[in-house]
Amino acid sequence: MTQTKESNDIVLKSARGILTFSKWALLVGISVVVLCLLAIPFTYQFLLAEMSKAFVNPPEPEMFGMIALIMILAIVMLLLTLFAVDRLRRIVNSVGEGNPFTHINGTRLRGIGIAAFAIQIVTFCASLLAIGVVTMLGDPKPGVDFEMPADASISVSGVLLVLLLIILARVFDRGAEMQEELEGTV
Repeated sequence: MTQTKESNDIVLKSARGILTFSKWALLVGISVVVLCLLAIPFTYQFLLAEMSKAFVNPPEPEMFGMIALIMILAIVMLLLTLFAVDRLRRIVNSVGEGNPFTHINGTRLRGIGIAAFAIQIVTFCASLLAIGVVTMLGDPKPGVDFEMPADASISVSGVLLVLLLIILARVFDRGAEMQEELEGTV
């Protein structure tokens, strides 16, 4: 019995460490993308010249709007992931406290599921924009090594993850109800 508890503690400590690292990595990623987005107006001429050297079709000015929108969508995806990581961290903490089956954890799981669904939609939209940018640029000029496979699709595993999280949230809600009933009878 003690060995299982120690194993669980190691797992929980590892999960906390991974989630803390993930949180900081996401914050750094968000900062980098925001800085790159803010740099577009200042580097517009340079980017235009470099893209003209590399691609058959010279870039149109509206392409930079599309690139900026892709970057904004990337920030949204990172924020949604940060939201999910924070909710998961709170669930891990409640498990460590010995009280996992609570209504708030059901709500947290639902929130993670909704965030996962939103990430699927935002990724799909960003992919469509990326396809538009690649199409506008045309083929790379001879001697330029550039390949950007762009695919606009919804991930089946992502949809299954959403379903799993929503169902698991219901399980946590039911577990909380059963725990409340049990405490009421004692």
